[in-house]
Amino acid sequence: MDRNHGLLNTLGVGHPRLDRLVEAARRTSYGAKLTGAGGGGSMVALTDRPEETRRAIGAAGGRAFAVATEPDGVRRLP
Repeated sequence: MDRNHGLLNTLGVGHPRLDRLVEAARRTSYGAKLTGAGGGGSMVALTDRPEETRRAIGAAGGRAFAVATEPDGVRRLP
């Protein structure tokens, strides 16, 4: 994720404010990157410390939304 964020910045779709949020989230995450069309819109971070990551993003001026995955994954129903 971190490498991909750098590549997207190289393409010119990043934004300094978004970089600040990504950097803040990385301290408590496995990785973080911009998502969508870039330009300061949205970023995503993968973490097992969601409250710490949410607070870090908030302290950097962002607004975080935590999304949890289903621990069972995908299941085929009869």
